[in-house]
Amino acid sequence: MTNKSISMIMLAIGMAITAQAQVSPTTIKEDFKPSSVNQPGQDYPQVNSQGYARFRVKAPQADSVKVSLGLGGRGGR
Repeated sequence: MTNKSISMIMLAIGMAITAQAQVSPTTIKEDFKPSSVNQPGQDYPQVNSQGYARFRVKAPQADSVKVSLGLGGRGGR
């Protein structure tokens, strides 16, 4: 094989790898509704049809806030 052929093959492989590595971003639907397990009258947390969750933290006097999303405090950090 000539150097030109090898270069063309390497270029094609590089382009294929780059094309596979690009993942299109997920569009998050803005159809959030209060969760069915919320306390009565509470708007948050909210969930959408894709299973994403949205929550708010009200802590006006707090110096810091820590949120654990389950797994015994080991997840969602």
